[in-house]
Amino acid sequence: MPASSTAAHPVLERLLSPHEPFARHAVLHDLELQLARARPKAALATRVQQFVERGVPYFAPHDAHYRAWAEKAAQLWDALHRRAAESAPA
Repeated sequence: MPASSTAAHPVLERLLSPHEPFARHAVLHDLELQLARARPKAALATRVQQFVERGVPYFAPHDAHYRAWAEKAAQLWDALHRRAAESAPA
């Protein structure tokens, strides 16, 4: 995901916002719901499940590791939405 597109990603905004701490957990829950709807291939399903199981790291929006975690959440979110769109009836 290019750096220019990540800054405006709605998932990143939720994960980096200090104003809504429960939004970080809600993103993980939303990923689980999307996983159930999208029915992705095993590799993507495994990546999402492992990501969700890890949970939310300590909130440090300026830390490179936290930002990488948030960007991965956005990437998984996009992958699940692409899969759902691909499998939707035309």
